[in-house]
Amino acid sequence: MNVVFTSVDCLRPDACDHRFFEQQRSNGLSFDTCIAQAPFTSPSHSSMFTGQRPFEHGVRWLVDYETDATTFPELLSEAGYNTAAFVGGYPLPTGNIDKGFDTFEHVVEYEDRDEGRQEFGPANLLVNRAVNWLQDHDGEDNFVFLHLFDLHFTLRSEFGKRDPPEFDENNVYKNVEQYIGRQERRYYEEADFVARQLELIEELVNVDVSVVTGDHGSKMPGEHGYPWVYDSEGNRVGSQFRAVELYENIIRVPLFINGPEVPTETVHEQIRSIDIAPTLLDILDLDMPDVAGISLLDGSRPEFAYSETYHGQLTSENKLTYRMNENYDFGWNELDSLVCLRSNEWKLICTANGDLEPVELYHIAQDPGESLNRLDDEPEIVETYFKRLTELLEDDDQRYVTGEQLDSETRDHLEDLGYI
Repeated sequence: MNVVFTSVDCLRPDACDHRFFEQQRSNGLSFDTCIAQAPFTSPSHSSMFTGQRPFEHGVRWLVDYETDATTFPELLSEAGYNTAAFVGGYPLPTGNIDKGFDTFEHVVEYEDRDEGRQEFGPANLLVNRAVNWLQDHDGEDNFVFLHLFDLHFTLRSEFGKRDPPEFDENNVYKNVEQYIGRQERRYYEEADFVARQLELIEELVNVDVSVVTGDHGSKMPGEHGYPWVYDSEGNRVGSQFRAVELYENIIRVPLFINGPEVPTETVHEQIRSIDIAPTLLDILDLDMPDVAGISLLDGSRPEFAYSETYHGQLTSENKLTYRMNENYDFGWNELDSLVCLRSNEWKLICTANGDLEPVELYHIAQDPGESLNRLDDEPEIVETYFKRLTELLEDDDQRYVTGEQLDSETRDHLEDLGYI
């Protein structure tokens, strides 16, 4: 049996128009509202692999991360599967998500500084590695994980051959509007390229079970002040396409699951990335440890979904940031830590710069673009969701943690990838 799990970094539901995705929809379970537990790579993948939320598996940072939680590749390996991972981007290889893999390869073909993908391997090379590996293990039980980094762009790709815009006194770009226009076109071109590569796997080897999803989305022109980021007081504090906000365009991703006895259905209700591991192991008739995630095969759907971002915040209250804020002036000093609780109807976003503070409430059932903050209009909804959120995080002290200094090499990598 061949099991292929693909995570496409920055994949939004509206990027899934290629015939490959249409085939995925017509042959199995398709979810257009899968909520990522964190809008950046390592915590999100750790949640996918463990069925646990970040405050449970302990991965809250992008690089040099570690979790003691059991991952489903470990369970597959124990069940006798050959396991291999082919990873195209920088963050994942810096931690211990390679647990349970016989082969874990960071495919590095380019030093892609122009597009901000740093040490990068494109999808066609990763797919080639995966196909060859599967053919070498023909007739055995195999699991392949692919992390495709092709859609991961930074603002640098907008500048082209022109000089970047100037910084103001807070090290924030004065004006980048004149440079904007290329990122969106390139994003959807890369999405089609990735889909064509994934199509080749299905043509060249027999795939019995497949999962395709994204670890987080990406902000596009016209959405929430693109590319600007605003703090909870409404001040413009930096530019970023992803990772530092909890809006739908950042935490909502697609999920496609195909396999034996998987129903053919398109589901619009929310599910969560922590539900992937229990569902996959359910398909394979393997037991999952007791985790927050649930199997989706029987029609179960979670009432609430949690997400957090403790990454880009250059404030003294957040992990691995205090010394960065002290040593470097990026203009992100006031960027907030955020947590949110979401249902199919409402989403409450709170700052987590110490004690939780409700700042935004959206009626996403009627306002999916999150254009109208209803925080002052719906005190009962705020109270209900805030109570659930504080109970969920009762034993989590992340919002009070101060950070340690990053080494210069790690800082350079993060800057190239557009995280700082």
